Amino acid sequence: MLRTTVNSFDLFDTLLARLCIAPTGIAEELERKFNAPGFAAARRGAEHLLAGEGKPFDLHAIYAVLVSRDVVPRAVADRLLEAELDAEFDNAIPIIENLRRVQPGDLVISDMYLSADTLRRLLQHVGLRTPVQLHVTNMGKHEGWVWKELSGRWIINRHCGDNPHSDVAMPQRHGIDSVQYAGALPTTNELTVSGQGYPVLAQLMRSMRLRNPYEGSSQQAALWHLSSQLNIPFLILGSAMVRQHRESAGLKRILFSARDCYLMSEVFSALFPADPAYYLHVSREVLGSDSPVLHDYLIDAGIADALVVDLAATGASWYQFSAREQLKVCLFSFVFIDNWVQARVAPQTVTSSPWLGFSWAIKSSGLRAYSAAIEAINSAPHPSCRAIHRVGRFFVPEYHFSNELPDALLQAIIQHQTVLLEQLRKMKEKVAAELAVPVPIPLLTLLVESMSQSDLLNSIEKFPDGPRTLA
Repeated sequence: MLRTTVNSFDLFDTLLARLCIAPTGIAEELERKFNAPGFAAARRGAEHLLAGEGKPFDLHAIYAVLVSRDVVPRAVADRLLEAELDAEFDNAIPIIENLRRVQPGDLVISDMYLSADTLRRLLQHVGLRTPVQLHVTNMGKHEGWVWKELSGRWIINRHCGDNPHSDVAMPQRHGIDSVQYAGALPTTNELTVSGQGYPVLAQLMRSMRLRNPYEGSSQQAALWHLSSQLNIPFLILGSAMVRQHRESAGLKRILFSARDCYLMSEVFSALFPADPAYYLHVSREVLGSDSPVLHDYLIDAGIADALVVDLAATGASWYQFSAREQLKVCLFSFVFIDNWVQARVAPQTVTSSPWLGFSWAIKSSGLRAYSAAIEAINSAPHPSCRAIHRVGRFFVPEYHFSNELPDALLQAIIQHQTVLLEQLRKMKEKVAAELAVPVPIPLLTLLVESMSQSDLLNSIEKFPDGPRTLA
């Protein structure tokens, strides 16, 4: 018989991952949902019992053990089994870099208790449209016999999987080249964020990282990775911080400054849709324009009872505007740039203004590294605002003609944000529940410093008035 040459792939943690990371997370999720203390441990015990018998078994057999041991009655077991299947689909994350490598006719091999039909539908659910040969066993990969069986039908050029024993040692023992894929494991950044009390946020970071649609060597792929690992936690924790800051100041609304806060304004609205928030079309040029329309625009936006938010600022533009207009402004910046050698107004002058109430989370002078990388990765999909015009009872921004960021990278940022908002809306309640406590400044500092040390972000930063030099 003429054998066809194919590649083979493991399924879980190679072609798709679980949002909950560990497979035990599914049972733990069901235990919480159904208020069934001890279910997760009993579910694991039933699976281990069947695995120890060395015979083929499936999900129905696991639940039959639970019924026979009087862990749950049959009717409840049926509901739990159905809920477990639903949870598998809800937790499924595509691992794009491996899915794109699958060619028609390749093999997908899995040691699993789910049926082949369910696994095929899971692969379709995460976007695999390529026809593949799916082989499901309980212990065939682990014990190695499946490799001998499959090698008699195909020439397996290479196998890719996450398990060092089942996916590397066993196929190699049967003369099959193999490569271990470790990308589904949490990264150092994800473990750090989870360890700080934000495990759901870390799950979101991992989910977005694994959805990277760009080739690994491209700048877009690197930007997607940085956005997933550093900017997502910054945007989400930052949204919680400004909300907490607004509440402590007794203010009613938040005004996010263009353009740096464009992405944060969208994330904030996805997390806290009932909170009054507005995207404010301002820039250094607009604030310095001495336009009477600007004053009316800001009053109409509710600046008298609002917290104005910026990512990084010296505060000079708002200082000069508020003093000129004699209009009180409450400004919050995540980074107070207090050591820029070309600052137009001395930092101590800005902070002592009777018109500008200026607060911040971090001072640039206290960071081990700081650059405008945080502004580059948060570029808006529109150019800088040059003026505000009144059209009837509306205010309309006028933009410059070009955006400083290269279009390919800007499109990658926009695509990342689109996917992020889609995932965030699904996880909103769980993410928001983690944000009830004050945001730890050291974690925010770490994120800003890490972005500031990115060669890619520092290579694309641009300023209309030249680069910033810090003292």
